[in-house]
Amino acid sequence: AILRMTPWSKSKKKRMRKLKAKQQVSSSSASASTSKPTMMSAVSSAENQSSVVIAAAMNTVTEHGKNESENENLKKHNQLIESFKNRLSGGRFRELNELLYTAESQVSFSKFTSEPELFEQYHKGFRNQIQSWPVNPIDVICKWLIKLRSNSAFDTSITVADFGCGDAKLAQQLLSHGERFKVHSFDLVAPSNENHDLVTPCDMSNVPLKNNSFDIAVFSLALMGTNIADFLREAHRVLRVGGSIKIAEVRSRFEGTRDIPEDENTSTSKKKKKKEKKISLLEEFIDIMTEKLGFELVHMD
Repeated sequence: AILRMTPWSKSKKKRMRKLKAKQQVSSSSASASTSKPTMMSAVSSAENQSSVVIAAAMNTVTEHGKNESENENLKKHNQLIESFKNRLSGGRFRELNELLYTAESQVSFSKFTSEPELFEQYHKGFRNQIQSWPVNPIDVICKWLIKLRSNSAFDTSITVADFGCGDAKLAQQLLSHGERFKVHSFDLVAPSNENHDLVTPCDMSNVPLKNNSFDIAVFSLALMGTNIADFLREAHRVLRVGGSIKIAEVRSRFEGTRDIPEDENTSTSKKKKKKEKKISLLEEFIDIMTEKLGFELVHMD
């Protein structure tokens, strides 16, 4: 077959130009549609990055809130544990307190010497008790002694024997005044703190001091035991003539009365009948101090 090229007519050329232009427009549209997802992808990537940053910030805030919550729970937990410890300490203190009040001093001395941890348990509870008191008697006695030294004609140091000294707080305070005071502290056990060397362990009814060698004897909440009269006799032994004994005790120990028998002769019988007489515990204590133990009451708060 023989094919022959024939020239296009004007109308055909015009149609072909229109068709080519249409194809070029279609090609541009296709190209534009192809590049659009790339741009959208970039925007999406930026949004994701922003989302990651925001999520991280939210996570930080969440972790901070979590930490605060954990710290608050830990604080409440520690407070609860401390409360239980205080209750146990208070119960142990009352148990040991009962032991010290109802046993002779020699028995208490032997027990606390063989189990020195009891001393720490007792005084831990004792310190907790003091925190709720309006005043600590040791502070009152210390101020009294300092005032006594300032207003007196003592040429030498005032010698003080602290019976049942506990943590030796009185000695610690007075020794800060230099040579104005010499303090000897006694208790069942020496404390395991910085005041250990200030305390001489012994039975309060038998302290290692010479007769008539001290100016002041102190019993601050220390009259504990069934033989407290022996403590007071021992204080009388070590005090010089004219020396003073300073006693601080809780009021409840002296409140109330006690019935004591009083013999009375009757005209109808030669037999003696017993009649009850009431006496306050404070009056009885003072009578024993003045009539039997050789002291004279100078002042009572």
